[in-house]
Order: sequence, then structure tokens, then C-alpha cells
Amino acid sequence: MDAKEQVKENLTVADLVGEYVKLDKAGINHKALCPFHNEKTPSFMVNTERNFWYCFGCQRGGDIFSFLMEIEGLDFHQALIRLAEKTNIELPKFQGKVSVENRTKKQKASEILEISTKVYSKYLKHPEIGKVIREYLKKRKIDKQLISDFRIGYAPNEWRKILKYLRNKGYSITEIADTGLSVPKESGEDYDRFRDRIMFPVINETGIVVGYSARVAPGGDEKSAKYINTPQSLVYDKSRVLYGLYQGKAAIRKEDSVVVVEGNVDVIASHYAEVKNVVAISGTALSVEQVRILKRYTQNVKLCLDADEAGRKATSRSIQTCLQEGMEVEVILLPKRIKDIGDLVIDEAKNWKNISKKTIPVIKYFFEESFAKNDSNDVRGKKNIAKELLNIIKDIADPIEQSYWIKKLSLKIDIEEEVLTNVLEKVSLKKDIVGSSRIEQLSQENTTERSNKPKGAVLEERLLGLFALFSEELSGEVKIFNTELLSEENQKIFQKLKTKDVDDELNQQLNKSALRIKYSHDKVQGFIENEIDPKIEWNNVISNLETESIDRKMNLIKKDIQKAEELDDDASAEILQQEWTILAERRQKLKGF
Repeated sequence: MDAKEQVKENLTVADLVGEYVKLDKAGINHKALCPFHNEKTPSFMVNTERNFWYCFGCQRGGDIFSFLMEIEGLDFHQALIRLAEKTNIELPKFQGKVSVENRTKKQKASEILEISTKVYSKYLKHPEIGKVIREYLKKRKIDKQLISDFRIGYAPNEWRKILKYLRNKGYSITEIADTGLSVPKESGEDYDRFRDRIMFPVINETGIVVGYSARVAPGGDEKSAKYINTPQSLVYDKSRVLYGLYQGKAAIRKEDSVVVVEGNVDVIASHYAEVKNVVAISGTALSVEQVRILKRYTQNVKLCLDADEAGRKATSRSIQTCLQEGMEVEVILLPKRIKDIGDLVIDEAKNWKNISKKTIPVIKYFFEESFAKNDSNDVRGKKNIAKELLNIIKDIADPIEQSYWIKKLSLKIDIEEEVLTNVLEKVSLKKDIVGSSRIEQLSQENTTERSNKPKGAVLEERLLGLFALFSEELSGEVKIFNTELLSEENQKIFQKLKTKDVDDELNQQLNKSALRIKYSHDKVQGFIENEIDPKIEWNNVISNLETESIDRKMNLIKKDIQKAEELDDDASAEILQQEWTILAERRQKLKGF
């Protein structure tokens, strides 16, 4: 058994997909919102019988390797290495080691960041170099276990410490610069971006370091920025990463909710207080990509951002993005005396656990904010309140909930519902149309491509799917099947199925067809297992294939008859007409099958 098969033997699709997507049981299978296109009703299935995933919405599907390749943007070799490490399977040397020349830029960037993280960790543990930092972290309730869990380190106050270390390891100036660890100097000599700073590695949801958030060390140069972060790089995209997701995703699934905070220290402090379903957005609003990542794990978001003006704006933008993506949103309000969660935990760790459970519905939060700053008895005040709140209400995906809040607003500002509804329609028309992501474009292309397939191609695909799904039940029918009804390519596939010479790529293709036959998907009822009599369905498909073949021939003959008539070739036209009539009679018999 080769390494690939060993990995598949030791890791199910449900186990892997479950690390990225919140799976719910659906009979013997699992269902989820598809991570590859935006949807509100789950059309993504993990089929345990075939150990296969498939989305009835965008028609993507495959095994553990194809899933990891799709969701992480990896090639097969990278996916194999990642999953082999995960399942503790040793790859042959020729597979496990790739030459320096053949490693991709992303691979090298990941290697550099991993090495750097280990180096920074050693400096933090150093008896002298890391002493002040360790004392500071201890005061912040960040103990050894949390330092280890979040891989916290320290960058010494030297201009080229990490740069020289990495150069000695054989990495080029350009490769190091690609990670954001170094900064080019006008003189041409690069230097370390992070100096005398506490290093908080930003780890993606699969556990790979993609960048850093670095805090100035206590007693360091306070005039410089308190935090500096890795710039956009080959592996770091701020809009697609959430600090703490890797450490908190199990708790997010368990609690079926995520607490979104502002800073990385808030995340770590929250873990100390045993609230682990928490992520940070590093001082910005939630992006659409981040919301869709969170949607893989839960539909419920609790926002706890700073109470200053910037924090309120970030809260407002984050709420709108969440609502547009169909998420359930609530707000956590910290006591006015508390600046942030990190400060709260220093003195009242247990209190944060209680506060994190006390949430208010997001619309109620906006109602309170708007009515607090506007006079609801004044015409201008009413106008401002309506404008602010309708701009939020427009983003509520559920029409029933939307209607409820329009009624509530109508009563509170004494304006008729009909007036507010008319205004809401105008506001909704002005809503920004966000361009679809590349994944959504591909999903649409996939769906269009399938719907545009010729009828004959769809029928052939179904016949092969039936063969794959019911090979034993259809063994007799398969022996007498006239393969000339199939295209040349599908004749070869049919022969491979008969001889059981099916490679992995073909198996995935057949699995897609099999699942489309066995299950239907409805937005209201969800997944429905179809009742199929294999032999009746087989004969129906063959009958339709024969009819389709006759139709093609009849159409060609019809064109030939027209040409013969144009040339006044009555003899040829009569012969062709006789052929057309015979085919028409055969077609009529088939329709009565």
C-alpha cells in the first residue's frame, strides 16, 4: 500500500472536513454550509459510505486530498506531506524531501517563519535575554502553558539578528523579505523588522505560522508604534486570518458560538479565564472572508470590541458584514470602568466568564445607541434614527426578523410602517454590490458548465454513476449493454469499471455521479435519499440514450432531405425520408418503453 492509501486508511473525510467546517449529522452522513461558495442552506455533504465530500450547490467534490488542496490552495504533493504528518505516516525519502530549487516560494516562506518562531521562543526562554519579558507576561496572567499554546517569543533589540541567522541557514535576502521579516534599507542592506518586541505568531487555522503581531517590549521605545504587524505577504493576508482561531476552533464548535475581540492579548487573556471560543481581528472590522471562515465553525457571533469611537465603527461594520452573510449576531458590553478584556482578566478573571455570556441582540444594541444620541420627539431626530436603523435592518437576511424590527421602529418613532418599508426598499437598492470572490466565480462556472452539458452527456454520466453505485445489482444488465451508445471516452471508462481498473481520479468522478443519483437536495427539506430500483432506472437511462441517439440521426437526415430538395434530387430525398420514417417509428416504440 502506497503512502497515499495509508493516509486515506488513517483519516476519514469527516475527520478532516470537520476541522474546517461545522458538520451536523444527516442520517448516516453529515451536512454543512459549503466552504467554497456562499449559501444559507446546507448543500454540502460528507458521505461516510463512500468516504467522499460533495456539494450539491457548486458541484465540487472529492476525497481528503482534494478537500485540503481546494481549501488551502495546495498542490497534491503539499497536501500529501501535510496529511502524512497529521497521520504520523512516514513518506519515502523521494516524496518527503523536495530539492531547494523545486520548493515553491510559499513553502520557503512557511519554513522561514517556522524557524523564526522557534528562534524567538528560545530568546524568550533565555535566562537573561527574556527575563524582563517573562516577568511582564506573568503580570498579564500569561503563564508558561499559554506561552507554549500561542508560541509567544521575543525579538532581541538588534538590527540584523534574525536576518543573519536565516542567511546562515541558506535563505536568500529576497526569500526572507518575502515573509515580511526584513525591511529593505536605502543603502541596500536589509534589517530586521521586529526588534525588542514581544512576538505573537499569527497562526492560520491549520497550525501554520503566516506572520506576526509584535508588541513593543516593556521599557522599550514607547514612541514607536505599540504594535507592528507583518505586512501583506506571500502567506499572510490580514483579511483572511483570525488570531486565535487555531487554538480556539474546538471550543467554538463545542459552544457553537465565537467571541470576536480586538487584540491578540485579549484572546490569550480570555483563554486564561477559560473562555476559549474567542478570536481577534487586530483592530479592524471583520472582513467578508473572515466571516465566511467563522461560518465554517458556527453561525453565532458575539462582538466585544473597544468602546471608543474607532471600536464602535469597527463594531458597526462587522455587524453589517455578519448580517449580510446570514450570521446571528450579539454584542457583549464591557463595564465602563474596563478598557479591554486583557485588563479585566488581570484582576477579575472569573468575571470575564460571566460577562461573556451576557449578550444583547445586535439590533437592540443599535436601537439603544441611536435613541441615546438622538431626540425621538424631534423631526430631525426621528429622521436620523430611521436613517441609522434602517441602514442596519436592511442587512438582516431573515424577512420575518426584518419585519419585526420595522414594526418596532415604527412604534418607537411614531412613523407608519408603510413609510419605513418604502424607505427601506430605497436603502436596500443603494446597498453596495460586493464583487464575487474567485471561489464564488468558479462555483458559478461549475454550475453553469453542468447545466449547459448536452442531454446525452448527462445521461451517459448517469449511466456510469448507476454502474458504480449498483455494480452487483446490475451485473446481468452490464453484460448485454451496447457500449456503442456511449462516447468513445465513456466506452473506455465503462470498460475500466467492468475490469475494476479504476484510478483515483476516475473514482472521484464516479463518486460525484453516484451521490447525485442517490441523493437530492432541497432548500426546505435538505438532503433526501432517493428511492431507486437500479434495473428500472438503468433501462430508463438506456431508453433515453437510444432516443437521444435517434433524435441526433433524425436531425441530420432532415438536413440532408432539405439539401436534396434544394437540388431537386427527388430520388435521394425519398430514400432519406424512408430512413427518417423508420427512425421515427423506432423512437415511438421507445417512448412507450
